Amino acid sequence: MSSEPTTPPTEPELKPDLHSQDPYAVLGLTHEANERQIKRAYFTLVRTYSPETEPAAFKKMRAAYEQLRHTDTKKETDLSLFQPPLPWTPRKRLGRLYLSLQPDDLLDYLALSSELNQADFPKDYRPIQL
Repeated sequence: MSSEPTTPPTEPELKPDLHSQDPYAVLGLTHEANERQIKRAYFTLVRTYSPETEPAAFKKMRAAYEQLRHTDTKKETDLSLFQPPLPWTPRKRLGRLYLSLQPDDLLDYLALSSELNQADFPKDYRPIQL
């Protein structure tokens, strides 16, 4: 038996793509990366791209790390990468509304929403006191 120390397999060297929209590519990871690998890749890249010297690269890496950091947001990110959201389209304008108002329509509305539709008006016909 040889007494050579066994070294753990090294992870592939990080090759971040800071111009990509994919957060995995920004951190230089595969889509199968676990939380430990994501954290290690982020902190390795932070040492390489310091926020003081390269703030734009740091913002991009930080945004990618925030998307992949928690399992819930990672699942949402994976889903949106698999099926991107539909592009925004402005709402179509509807035709002109028919806004003509007839007096009979107004009376019908008031009758439905008030006490005008009551049949007995004894409270309203009190004797006049002089």
